[in-house]
Formats: sequence, structure tokens, C-alpha cells
Amino acid sequence: MFVTSAVCVLVFLYVTSVACRADREPECSRFHYEEQLLEKMVRMEFNMERLQQRLDSVSEVVAKLEGIRKQLTGKI
Repeated sequence: MFVTSAVCVLVFLYVTSVACRADREPECSRFHYEEQLLEKMVRMEFNMERLQQRLDSVSEVVAKLEGIRKQLTGKI
């Protein structure tokens, strides 16, 4: 009877400890956090390069339009 009670108590303690761990938020390792941060930085760098290319193309168009404007106002 004592052994059965002891086993029941141990099983109960084990189940409650597992349940407590399940209720907490999942823990992330430092490696996982750094990997996500690096991935985010790479995406940001890619987006910055794309924006720089768009800005360069818009600057070229503005320069061409400025040249056309100067030609037209110079002829009038």
C-alpha cells in the first residue's frame, strides 16, 4: 500500500511538472534568435539595395527631363 501511494505521488508530481512546462512560453535558444536576426538583416539589406536601384533610376529620369526642359526653354 505504501509503495502504491509513493508511486501515485511520484506520477502526480511528474505530471504536474510537465504541465507547468507546457504552460510556459517556448524558450528560444540564443542561436535561434541570432539566426532570425541575421535573416532579418539580410532581407533589410536586399530591400535597401532594391530601393537604391529605384532611386538611381528615378534620378536618371529626372536628369533627362531636366535636360529636355532646358532644351525647350532655351529654344523659346
